[in-house]
Amino acid sequence: MADQKALLALQPFIIQAKGAGPAKAADIITRATEAPGCFVFSELLELPEIEQLRWNGEYEKYYNLLRIFAYGSITTYNTFPTPLPPLSPAQHHKLLQLSLITLSSQPPASTTLSYSHLFASLSLPTPRALEDLVISSIYASLLTARLDTAQQLVEVSSAAGRDVASEEIPLMVATLGNWAAQCEEVLGDLEGRMEGIKKEAMERRKEREEYEREVAGKLESVKAKKDSAASGAGAAGAAGGPGSQVAGKGKRVISEGEEALGGYEDLMDVDEEGGTQGGSGFLGLGGGRKRKGMKVAANKRR
Repeated sequence: MADQKALLALQPFIIQAKGAGPAKAADIITRATEAPGCFVFSELLELPEIEQLRWNGEYEKYYNLLRIFAYGSITTYNTFPTPLPPLSPAQHHKLLQLSLITLSSQPPASTTLSYSHLFASLSLPTPRALEDLVISSIYASLLTARLDTAQQLVEVSSAAGRDVASEEIPLMVATLGNWAAQCEEVLGDLEGRMEGIKKEAMERRKEREEYEREVAGKLESVKAKKDSAASGAGAAGAAGGPGSQVAGKGKRVISEGEEALGGYEDLMDVDEEGGTQGGSGFLGLGGGRKRKGMKVAANKRR
């Protein structure tokens, strides 16, 4: 229900009630409780012209009836200790709608109402009568709900507000205080979690920076080693040079020539010794002249 629409629907009756006598005031109450779209009554109830009926024996029952429409339910009407005016079909249907709002807003009903619970609370005879009541309340914007006929449940998402009696205010204040305390507790928990998340983020950032510094240091060390190795290799190449390799090769050739020549001299010495002993020539086959010539040739080679 849109509260603004309900208040607008009540305004004509408030205007008519100003300056009205007891009989007219009782008639205004009857018409206001029957009028479509009129579901709030506290402003009308607070008017002096309506409040005076409270101490009028003849019309007091109309004042009590208006209070039931403002704050009560069909159960309140059925169990009221003093006689009340009979309800017209329109009044009865509206009081059932208001009672359904109350049941939908009370714990332990929560958001799900069973058919059996509604039958007992609203004194409805059949499931069809209950379903018609729920559907009419939805179309009147009193409820946002869904009917589950298979499970016989009414799943309520939201319900319209009703008038608040003065004796209900302390309970409402206590309920709001509990709600505020729960909100503060949740906010404190959220703040604690946020601080923990910030701390973890800072630690991860420090670890990442430390890791990056370590990686950068290792890269610098590897680069320095490569540069040092490259400079050492260049210095060694400059000290040796290509001439040293040639000189080394020349020494090796000379040495090999000397070794070959030395072997040949040994052979010639053997021949000379043989010549003095036997005089038969090289290996015993030649004469001494040939040995002398070979020795001269060897000396020339030296």
